[in-house]
Amino acid sequence: MNGGLSQGSESSITAKPARLYYIDWLRVLAMVGIFLFHNARFFDVFSDWHVKNASTSLGASVLVGFMDGWIMPLFFLIAGAGTYYSLKSRRARQFIQERSLRLLIPLIFGMFVIVVPQAYFEAVSHGEQLAGYNFFQIYGLYLQTLPELHWFHLWFLVYLFIFSIITLPIFLSRSSTGRSVISRLAMAFNKPWALILLLVLSLAIVHIFLYPAGYFGHRYLGGWNMVAYLLFYISGYLIFANPRIMEAMKKLTWAAIAGGIVFSGALVFLTDQIADPTVHFGTTTFVIAQIVQALNSWCWLLAILGLGSRFLNRNNRFLSYANEAVLPFYILHQTIILSIGFFVVQWSMGIPLKYLIISTSSFAAIMAIYDLLVRRFNVLRFLFGMRLKEKQKAS
Repeated sequence: MNGGLSQGSESSITAKPARLYYIDWLRVLAMVGIFLFHNARFFDVFSDWHVKNASTSLGASVLVGFMDGWIMPLFFLIAGAGTYYSLKSRRARQFIQERSLRLLIPLIFGMFVIVVPQAYFEAVSHGEQLAGYNFFQIYGLYLQTLPELHWFHLWFLVYLFIFSIITLPIFLSRSSTGRSVISRLAMAFNKPWALILLLVLSLAIVHIFLYPAGYFGHRYLGGWNMVAYLLFYISGYLIFANPRIMEAMKKLTWAAIAGGIVFSGALVFLTDQIADPTVHFGTTTFVIAQIVQALNSWCWLLAILGLGSRFLNRNNRFLSYANEAVLPFYILHQTIILSIGFFVVQWSMGIPLKYLIISTSSFAAIMAIYDLLVRRFNVLRFLFGMRLKEKQKAS
C-alpha cells in the first residue's frame, strides 16, 4: 500500500460515531429474508437450483421473484454503510486486517468444510451415482472440483472482500480535506431526487450495456452482475456519508413503497427479459426491463431504509445476540437447508408442509450449531469470522 494512502487514512481517525441500531436490525432482517428465500428455492419455477422439488409452487415463485430484486442488493448496501462507519475509526491497515479475518478465513474454512454437503447433495440430485463411495472418496472428488471455484453461497464473502479492497482509495479520507472522494460526492447531493436518479441510471446502464453472458455481466449469483453489486456497495457508503441524504430518504418512504408496488407489477410483464437476459440482450424490451428493474430495486431499498430508520433505531439484548450471529448464520444456512431439504422434497406431502418442515427444522439446527458450538469456542469463532472472546481473569 502506498505511503500517501496510509498517511491519509491515519490522519482521518476520529472517535466512533453514535451507532445507528436500525442498520443492525436491517442486517438481521436481511438474514431472515435470505433464509426464507432459500427455503423457497426448492419449489419455484425459475432456473434449476442445487436441489429441486418434483413440482413447483406459485407462492414460492412469487416470493422468490419479488425478493430477487432487492435481497442481495440489500446485503451489499448495508455492507457499504458498515464500511463508512468502520473507516471513521480505523486505519487502512486495520480495516484490511479486519476484513481478512472476518471474510477470508470463513471463506477458506467454508470452502473446505461447510459447502461440501451442498456439493454432494447437488451432485446426487442431478444424477451422479455416489452410493458406493465412502466419505473420504466423496471428499476427494470434491477437492478435485476446487480449481473451478464453485463458491455456492459463499460468493458473497468473495465479492465483499474484493469490493472492500478495491474501493479503499475512494473511501479513505484525505488529510487535506478530511473527507474521502465518495464523502465529497455525497455532500453535493442535497436534493434526494438527484441522487436517486444517479443510483437508478447507473444501475440500469450497467445492466443494459454489460453482456449477460460475459464475465462481468453474468447474473448467476443472486440475479445481479458483479458491477451492479459494486454499485450497491458504494451506494451504501454514499447514502450514509451525508446525514441529510438519509433524512431526505425517510420522507420518501411511502412514495418508495408505492413505486415498488407499481414496478414489481410491471416486472410481471417483463419476466422473460429478466429471467433470460442473454436471449433478449439489445432489444427494446430488454432495455425497458433493465430500467424498470433498477427502479423496482431502488424503490424497495429506499423503502426498507426509510422504514428501518423510522421504527427500528433502538437497541436491546436480542439485537446484540442476533447481530453477532448474522455471519455464522449466513455461512451455515444454505448447507443446513440443502442437507435437510434433499430428503424432505422426496416425501409425499404438499409443498406448504414441506416448506414448513424444511424451514423450521433447518432454523433450529442452525441455531443449535451456532449457540452450542460456534459462539462458545474461540477456535470456531475465529473460523466463522467472529471476534474472539476474552478470557476472564481469575479473581
